[in-house]
Amino acid sequence: MMKFKLSKVMLAASFLSLQTTAWAEDKKEDSKKDEDKPSLSETLEKQTAYEGFLDIYRDKKDGSGLVVIDESDLNKPFLHIVSTADGVVPAGTFRGHYRDTSLVEFRRYFNRIEVVSKTPRFYFDDNNAISKASEANTSESVLVSAEIKHEEDGKLAFSLQSLVKNEDLHRVAPMPFDDPKADKKRFKLGKFSKDKSKITDVSNFPQNTHVVVDYVYENATPSVYGGEEIADQRYTTLSIQHAFVKSPENDFSPRRDDPRVGYFAQQFDDLTSAETANYRDVINRWHLVKKDPDAAVSDPIEPIVWWIENTTPVEWRDTIKNAALAWNQSFEKAGISNAIEVKVQPDDADWSADDIRYNVLRWTSSPQPPFGGYGPSVAHPETGQIIAADIMLEYSFMTGRWLASEMFTDGASSLTESLPTHAADNNHGAHCSLGHSLQMGQAFANYAGLTQGMGDIEKDRLLRQSMHYLILHEIGHTLGLNHNMMATQLHSPKEAHDIEVTQGILAGSVMDYPSVNYAPVGVTQGDFYTEKPGPYDDWVINYGYSTALSNAEAEEARLNKILARSTEPQLAFGNDADDMRAPGRHVDPRINIFDMSSDAIAYADERITLIEDVATKLKDKLLVDGRTHNDLVVGANILFNELSRQASVVSRYIGGVYLNRAFVGQEGYTQPLTPVPVDDQKRAMKLINEELFAPDALVEMENIYAFLQRQRRGFDGWGRDESPKIHAMLLGAQKRALDHILHPNVTMRITDTGLYGNEYSVDLMMQDLTNGIFQKDAKSAINTYRKNLQVEYVNRLVNISGLEKPSSHDYITQGTAVNELRRIEDMMDNRRGDNASKIHKAFIRDLINRAFHKSKS
Repeated sequence: MMKFKLSKVMLAASFLSLQTTAWAEDKKEDSKKDEDKPSLSETLEKQTAYEGFLDIYRDKKDGSGLVVIDESDLNKPFLHIVSTADGVVPAGTFRGHYRDTSLVEFRRYFNRIEVVSKTPRFYFDDNNAISKASEANTSESVLVSAEIKHEEDGKLAFSLQSLVKNEDLHRVAPMPFDDPKADKKRFKLGKFSKDKSKITDVSNFPQNTHVVVDYVYENATPSVYGGEEIADQRYTTLSIQHAFVKSPENDFSPRRDDPRVGYFAQQFDDLTSAETANYRDVINRWHLVKKDPDAAVSDPIEPIVWWIENTTPVEWRDTIKNAALAWNQSFEKAGISNAIEVKVQPDDADWSADDIRYNVLRWTSSPQPPFGGYGPSVAHPETGQIIAADIMLEYSFMTGRWLASEMFTDGASSLTESLPTHAADNNHGAHCSLGHSLQMGQAFANYAGLTQGMGDIEKDRLLRQSMHYLILHEIGHTLGLNHNMMATQLHSPKEAHDIEVTQGILAGSVMDYPSVNYAPVGVTQGDFYTEKPGPYDDWVINYGYSTALSNAEAEEARLNKILARSTEPQLAFGNDADDMRAPGRHVDPRINIFDMSSDAIAYADERITLIEDVATKLKDKLLVDGRTHNDLVVGANILFNELSRQASVVSRYIGGVYLNRAFVGQEGYTQPLTPVPVDDQKRAMKLINEELFAPDALVEMENIYAFLQRQRRGFDGWGRDESPKIHAMLLGAQKRALDHILHPNVTMRITDTGLYGNEYSVDLMMQDLTNGIFQKDAKSAINTYRKNLQVEYVNRLVNISGLEKPSSHDYITQGTAVNELRRIEDMMDNRRGDNASKIHKAFIRDLINRAFHKSKS
C-alpha cells in the first residue's frame, strides 16, 4: 500500500514537471509570436485611414477595421447617436429615423476595452451626506467588451467589427410586442446574419465619427410578409448609422422645465429632495447666444442653419424656406434676430444628409409612407442642448398616393384607427402623423368637391398653406417644442372664417393637429391653415430662448414672470399626454386633435352640414368619362371619415372636465378641475343623436352606393367581397362614439364630478342616449341602420349591467344600465311598423329577457 501511494505521488510530480515544461515552451512560443507580430504603426501603414474623433483604419482587402483611441480618451463621456440611413417600414424603421441617443464612455479592463452606457437620470446634492451613496442600486450597462489588439505609445486599438457589427451597442431588430397575439401578426426580421452584415461606410470629422452598417436578417419561413419593398421576404437589410459625437464644450446653461410650457425635456429625479415632485427636468433647446448680449435684439453668434436637401421638388423650395424662416419672428420677440437660416444643398455637394453636422429638410417617396412629416432632434442627455435635427417629408403628402392606397370600399369604418399614432420621446422629438391628417384635409376638398368653382388659385392656396403649416409644425419640433393640442381654442367659429380677424393665425400655436378650416355653406373661404407662429409659440420661444440673467435669483424671477402669463386664453396648452383622441382617455375635450375654434360643438355642426351638402354633389363631381369608379370610392370614404372625426370630437364633451394648470396664487388661478357645463354636454349629445345616430344618417349618400366599385388590379381582390360595406361603415363610426360615451372611465368620471359641480349625471346622460337611439322610430318602421345601432347599444347595456358576466363599470352605471334596458323593453312592446320592424323589436326584447333570465339562473 505504501509503495502504491508513493507511486501516485511520483506520478503526479512527474506530470507536474511535464506541465511546467510545456507551459514554459508555450510562453516562449507566445513571446516569439509577439516579436513576429507587426507593431501598431506597421499595421496601420497598410490600411486606409479615417482619422477624426475616433480614428478608424480599414484593411484594403477584407474591409476589417481597427478603432484606435488614446489612453487619454478613456473614462470621458461622449454621445452615441443611432439613426436609420435606410430601412423598411414593416420592420419599424425608415430613412431619417432617430433611434437612440445615449451617453457612453470607453473604459479599460486589463487587456480589454469596454463601452459603458451611463445614466444621468438621478441627481444628488453634494452638500447632502446621502450623496455618498449616490451609486447605490443603480446599474451602468457594459454594452461591448473588445480585446485590445495593439497597444503602442499610449494608443489602444480594438476591432471595429466588435464595436458595431453586432447588436451589442444597439439592438436593431424591434423588441417583441407585449401582446402575443399582436406580435404573432407582425412582420419579423428573423436572425441576425453576422456573415452577410457588413460595414458599408465610415466618415470622420474632428468632433464626430459616422459608421454605417448594413444589418442583414434571415427568416427562412416568414409567416407574415413585409411588403413589396422587400425583394425576398427571407432576407431583410436595414442600414443603420452609428454616430459617435464629442460632448459639446461651451457655456450652455440648462433651462428648467415647467408643466405650463410644452418642451421636450431631459428628466432628472433629485434623490436628496424632500419635495413630492422631486423633478429637476431641463428643456431641450439649441445653444443660441447673442453676438451683442447688451442689445435688446441681436443676431446670434451661430444661427440654426437648415439645408433643403437637393431631393426636394424645386417648385416647393420657396414655400419650405418661407415657412422655416417664419419662426424668426418668434425668436426676434425673444431678443434674437435671424436665429434661423435656410440654404439649399447644391447638387454637387460633397456631404450627405445623413451627416449629423447638417440639419436637413429631406424628401423621400416611400412604398409605404410612414408619415407626412417627421421632425426629430437629438439633445444631450445631461443638459438638453440640441445637437442635431432633421425633418423628413414624404412626397406622397403632395400627391395623395398614401390616401388612395389606404382607402377601401370596406375600410372606412376603420380608417381613423389606421392613421399613424403619435409617439414622442424626450430625446428625439416626435413621430408625427400631422402630414397624414393634413393630407386628409386636402383630399376632403379634392375628392368631395369643396374646391369646385373656387378656381386654381384657391386650390393652390390650400396646398401651399398645408405644406407651409407642415413645415412650421415640424420645425417647431426641432426647436424642442412638443405638441399643443389645445391651441385651436383661439377664435370663435365665426371669427375662424373671417380672414380679417385671423390674419394668417387660426390657432394659438402651429403645434396642434387642427381640422382644416373649410368655410361653412354660404360663407366666404378664409384661411385654411395657420401661416405663422401664434401667440403661444411666441411665448414659449421667449421662455426657452430669451437670454438668461447672470444672477440666479433674478433669473428665476424673470422666468416666473414669463410663466405667470400661462392663464391667458391665447396661451392655452395641452400636449399628447393630455389629449382625448382615444376613447376614455384623459378628460379635457379642448385638448384634442381635428377640432377647431373655441366652440368645437358648433364648429362640428357647421362641418356636418357642409358634409351633407357636398355628399349630394359627390357623384357628379367624381364620375368622369373614361375613368373607373375608384375616385368615388376614395371620395366617399374621405367624406364619411370627416363625419366620424367630427362626431368623435363632439363626444368628448360628454363627461368632460376642463383643466387649469396654473400654480396656486398665480394671476388667473382657478380650481384646476371644472366639469364641462351641463348645457354643453347636452348640446354635444343632441348633435350626436341628430346627426350620427339619427334614422336619416347618411341619407345624402344613398345615390352613390351602387357606384362604389374599387378599381381592379390583377389578382389583388382575391377573396374580397366587392360590394360596399355601408352598414359596417356607419356602425363603425357609431361604435367609436359609443366607445367613449359609455367607457368605464367616462361614466365613473361623470359620477365623481357630480361631487364638484357636474350636473349631467349618468342617469340623465343614458336617458338622453337611449331616447336618441330609440324614440324617433319606436312607433314606426325602423330602417336597417337603426336596427344595427339599437342592437349594438342594447348589447353594450347588457355588458355594462353585469347581468350576464362581471362588468368593468362602477355600480351606479350598472344600475342605470339595468334601468335603461327596462325602458327599452317598454319601448319595444308595441306592434307598430312593418313586419321587419316587428321582428327587430321582438329580437330586442328577447336579448333583454335573456340577459335578465341569465341573471336569475
